Amino acid sequence: MKFAIIVIIAVSIFLIIGISIAQKDSQQTPNKSKEIIGKDGAKMVLIPAGEFQMGTDLAEIPGLIQWVKGLYPDADVKADWFKDETPRHTVYLDAFYMDKYEVTNAQYRKFVQATGRSEPEGIGVTIINGVYFTRLSYFCPWSDKNYKDYKGDQQPVVCVSYEDAKAYAEWAGKRLPTEAEWEKAARGGLVGKKYPWGDDWPPPSKAGNFPDEALERIAPIVTFVPSYNDGYPYTAPVGSFNPNGYGLYDMAGNVQEWCDDWYEKDYYGKSPKQNPKGFDSGESRVLRGGSFLGNAVNLRTANRTFNKPTPPQYIDLGFRCVASATP
Repeated sequence: MKFAIIVIIAVSIFLIIGISIAQKDSQQTPNKSKEIIGKDGAKMVLIPAGEFQMGTDLAEIPGLIQWVKGLYPDADVKADWFKDETPRHTVYLDAFYMDKYEVTNAQYRKFVQATGRSEPEGIGVTIINGVYFTRLSYFCPWSDKNYKDYKGDQQPVVCVSYEDAKAYAEWAGKRLPTEAEWEKAARGGLVGKKYPWGDDWPPPSKAGNFPDEALERIAPIVTFVPSYNDGYPYTAPVGSFNPNGYGLYDMAGNVQEWCDDWYEKDYYGKSPKQNPKGFDSGESRVLRGGSFLGNAVNLRTANRTFNKPTPPQYIDLGFRCVASATP
């Protein structure tokens, strides 16, 4: 009798472990056969249908405040910094494809040549004595010496407005991601983690292109990401770092990325569970992912930022596209 009970218990444990591993694998392991090529020549990865936990739990905010104070001792950190990420809630999304990489200069140049749209032009930043000074207009990254010589075709396109990004997506037969699609894709199947790579801080080697020691070499300011050097003071060629669990690159750092949603601070408390698309109107569009130039707070997967959708836009602002997956 005891032997039978032991066998039953052992089989039950085996089944539970097997189911748990299967669930973990289905969430975290990218299916390399589920890739397509978009009309613009971009590789796209299938993000599977299903539920995920979106946002930040209220109980996490005190710890986040302490973390930010450690990075920025002079910052007046408040809980309001993180309230727009709450409550954490369950979201179901249909399957979709997402660009494996951020849209590059080479891809965007084809769009400009085909449509006659203007080359990127926006808000540049000069560095004098270690301090950022903003040039408010007429910054053209494709002709600026620092950007023209250093960048190249495989750099992410920058200084694009939401309107630019949306026009490109439509030209390519795609669309911009919803905020929920972006966050699910960035998490890469990880549950409850702060970053696309997990919870490690400072980030592990090759995690991404962040404001770090490489940037500090040309601008002797406070290093935003301590004990980390990605080797790129500006943007890096797409795909230079490790991918996340879905096989997507640069889901934290390099350039901020436009989402299709209008920004609404309290939206998470009203969001529908299935395929949320944000408010119908607003003043600003959502940005996600942080950049090489921003701050460490924006590198978190749940972090929400926003900006006006119209030109001019900044040198650390780009995008990637998605496409709905047909049955």
